[in-house]
Amino acid sequence: MRQKPAAIVTAVALSAFPARGHAQEVESPPEPSQSSTNEDRQPFARKAGWMNAVATAFVGDGLRFNNPYRLSTVLGSQAQSLSRTAAYADLGAALLFADPAFLAHGPTLRISISLSGVPQSVLTPSYLALRRTGCWGVFARAGLPFVLTPAPTWGAEGGVGGVWFARAGLGVAAELVGDLFYGAGTREVGTPAYPVLSAQAGFFLSWEAMP
Repeated sequence: MRQKPAAIVTAVALSAFPARGHAQEVESPPEPSQSSTNEDRQPFARKAGWMNAVATAFVGDGLRFNNPYRLSTVLGSQAQSLSRTAAYADLGAALLFADPAFLAHGPTLRISISLSGVPQSVLTPSYLALRRTGCWGVFARAGLPFVLTPAPTWGAEGGVGGVWFARAGLGVAAELVGDLFYGAGTREVGTPAYPVLSAQAGFFLSWEAMP
């Protein structure tokens, strides 16, 4: 009778050890933190506060579709025909925010100067959106051009283009630009509109500021 309590204690102790070991085996691994999960899903995402300063330099030429009396190169049989505009240089600067892996965007300012014929300059404040994938990028732009010389006027402008980055901050770009300018009235039309379609190519310089 004296040995029964000791046998009972020994049996309880032996049964407890396997139960504890089994609990350790089925214990689930710790769940990954929310921050590490987001980093795995978006490996190229920028932190808040990323900023990109951009400078562009293009050379281009275009076609004018209405009333090209002042242009030197007429492509048709009469003055009202399609004409080629003067070659021009286009310089710009932009400040972009957000994330270029998704969509970076911001204000941009460009100035275009004719390289031949009648001196002409156009100042265009616009808004630029850019998306990059590896060494390639695509961008779109919309703005309001203001003709400064020879006769002040204004209009609307839109452009789309692509850029190949030979280095992280240096790219070669091309852009197709459409403009609609309003000019001085004539006997036939009180406020004539002059559509212009241009193509330009040049360089795209980028400086990133990390948070």
